[in-house]
Amino acid sequence: MLLQGKSDEEDFQRVYEQHIDAVYRVCYGFMKNSADAEDAAQETFFRLLQKGESQSFENASHERAWLIVTASNICKNALKSWTKQKREEVNNTDELPSTYEKEDKINPVLEAVLALPDKYKTAIYLYYYEEYSCREIASAMGKKESSVRSLLKRGRGILEKKLGGGVDEK
Repeated sequence: MLLQGKSDEEDFQRVYEQHIDAVYRVCYGFMKNSADAEDAAQETFFRLLQKGESQSFENASHERAWLIVTASNICKNALKSWTKQKREEVNNTDELPSTYEKEDKINPVLEAVLALPDKYKTAIYLYYYEEYSCREIASAMGKKESSVRSLLKRGRGILEKKLGGGVDEK
């Protein structure tokens, strides 16, 4: 699957153990509760498993980026579906749906990052929290490096306004 010379099961286990924490953090950032975050993380690794032999990565960094971008996309799709379903329920019952309860306290800066629009959130998260370069982020997101730098600059500007103060540039 990902490394030659090991069985698929051992290789998958290695990838899972190495990246589950990062994938779960990304999913939790989108989903805002443990149960949905766990489901999205599971779906991410299921998709990796489905890729099987056809999935090969240039290096460990590319592998991690693929997992994070895939997790982000799964969460975005789930939220779109959930929002549509809740809108229909509200229209049918004329009641507002109950909001989730925050299970864990999140760092205020991370919370502000996770509240950014998706295009900024993904770039900022990968750059500052997962320490990817602009080139790696561009590759993972299918964008030009200059576009990623623009997303980072605009995202930092939004964070600066929200948090009241300068956001350090790396």
